[in-house]
Amino acid sequence: MQANGNHALAQYCEYIRSERRFSPATVATYKNAINVFVAWKFGSGCVDFFEVSHRDLQDFIIEEQRNRRRTTVHNHVSALRSLFEFLFENGKIATNPTVDLLTPKLEKTLPKIFTLSQIKELLAAPMRALGNKKISAEIALRDAMILELFYGAGLRIGELRNIEIADIDFTNRILKVLGKRSKERICPFSMAASDAIRQYLSIRENQSAPKLLARGEQPLTAREIQYRLKFYLRCSGLPADLSPHKMRHSYATHLLNAGADLRLLQELLGHANLSTTQIYTHVDSARMKSIHSSCHPRA
Repeated sequence: MQANGNHALAQYCEYIRSERRFSPATVATYKNAINVFVAWKFGSGCVDFFEVSHRDLQDFIIEEQRNRRRTTVHNHVSALRSLFEFLFENGKIATNPTVDLLTPKLEKTLPKIFTLSQIKELLAAPMRALGNKKISAEIALRDAMILELFYGAGLRIGELRNIEIADIDFTNRILKVLGKRSKERICPFSMAASDAIRQYLSIRENQSAPKLLARGEQPLTAREIQYRLKFYLRCSGLPADLSPHKMRHSYATHLLNAGADLRLLQELLGHANLSTTQIYTHVDSARMKSIHSSCHPRA
């Protein structure tokens, strides 16, 4: 990428990092998406975003749809919209080529969730693995705590990694969480999660570390946490495609099924928009339809 394009992209990445407060992973994803377009449009030639037209972007989308999944194309377009809005608002281009850009519609799919029986099986897995001498007591208690917090507090994986011990209120069973775009919220957690945290803290090796999931100076990585979940899924004979985020979906769906208010659920999950939370009403509707189909004599 030549100087012009490099400079504009560097400014944009700094903007979404420092002002929009995007996570490092999101910044990297957006940058990669933009580079895919740059390679398509300019090849190894000089990059100048001023030259990009609406027609260029529409052609790019058409070609992307032939080779990539619809969700990937949609994510690439989101990154390009954000970039060109930034360039236009800062006077670096004369017009915004993403205005009225036609993008592929995403199919609305219901998030896959754990059943209650699967959740119980999974939450018991670390202690079973300890009993079978597959893992140490510290690892078992740590992993039991991780699973209890995913399901008992509905946390994202990044939120779990960054919990500070000082932010845990055992008396009221709430913890302070730093969510997306550095938005802080309060999350209640279950008695089972509280017990799991206390047990882990009582035996963990690094007693002075400020972070809950400390391992030396750094917390566990997201990949390591995902690996631990996959290990317990295998141990329990559960589907391998279940994930930490699907535990969060399960937390939300089970609360809604039990009568939780949608606005309350929005606060608990840290969603900026209620429309994001409303996917769980579709999950609940799907459950109702299933029950109706299996139980009603005229279904």
